[in-house]
Amino acid sequence: MSTVYNDDLTRKVFRKAKSLGASQVGIASAEVLNEGLEVDFRPEDVLPGCRSVVVVSLHIPDGALEIMRRGVSNYSYNLFGYAYLNRELDFLAYQLSNFIEEFGYATLPIPGRNCSIGARKPSYGMLSFRHAAVAAGLASFGLSGLALTPKFGSRQRFLGLPTTAPLRPAEKILAPAEVCDGCLECVAHCPAKALEINPPHVCQMGGQTFKFARAIPSKCRTMASGLSSKVWPGAKFNPKVDVPVIAEPTPEEVYHQLWSERDPRLRILEHSEATFGATNCGRCMAFCTAGHEAMKRRLSPEDRQTGYADDNVLARDGQLKPLIPKPKPLGRELLGLA
Repeated sequence: MSTVYNDDLTRKVFRKAKSLGASQVGIASAEVLNEGLEVDFRPEDVLPGCRSVVVVSLHIPDGALEIMRRGVSNYSYNLFGYAYLNRELDFLAYQLSNFIEEFGYATLPIPGRNCSIGARKPSYGMLSFRHAAVAAGLASFGLSGLALTPKFGSRQRFLGLPTTAPLRPAEKILAPAEVCDGCLECVAHCPAKALEINPPHVCQMGGQTFKFARAIPSKCRTMASGLSSKVWPGAKFNPKVDVPVIAEPTPEEVYHQLWSERDPRLRILEHSEATFGATNCGRCMAFCTAGHEAMKRRLSPEDRQTGYADDNVLARDGQLKPLIPKPKPLGRELLGLA
């Protein structure tokens, strides 16, 4: 028996999300997501009877990432690519959940930070927003594991809202090759070597097989939390400490590192918005070719020779040099382009 979708409510949800400021909106089938996610982290695990997941995104301003690529400042991305966007995503979660509930359907608002305290996998959120974005037809997985969109590349944050509403889901899931060219700049520029591509992580969802890097949370956290001088060498601000990586840290060890072993300048800058001072790494996102090229496509004709249209990035020696990514054989093979 085929599912009967509420097309009128689907249209209303799209209009409401856009009116609230969402950059992109999509609907994922809960059944498709249940297939691609682990037990305990599926839509049906967090909301019994879930039929759909409303997915919205907020664009990260290009300038915040472009100046980070050039070593000018980490802080704009830290705030407008993470901390402030969490507040805006929370606003969307609250407003859209209430909106859908007015039509008589249960909806679960999930915070933008997507923390799941006590989960059996500490680095996992309640529901993978990346997978939800792919299932909603908005994105596909790049080799970094980030969800990349044709419009913004890597430069957005996603939010997923499970609901029992029978909303009409996306008809098509994008193939990885539609958003990623396999250049592997994300892997090459990871200061923690936290992205392992051989063997890759394999995920099956919506009749497609996705292969992308395995992320090592403990290594990634070390950089994102400002515990290493390797995060942005040559930049105007970079931590001056190198704290040993703990493979599976206890909450007490994490607390001790953040408040006793970080660069003191970061502890001064830290505040209640979870900004990690001014170091939040973001290199896989900043050096993603798809994001930079998507920005250049959106630039006005007058700006295509100015602003951030050039391909200069901060090299390891602290000098600005052109980044000329070349597709790597392994990357193209994983994307099915070889």
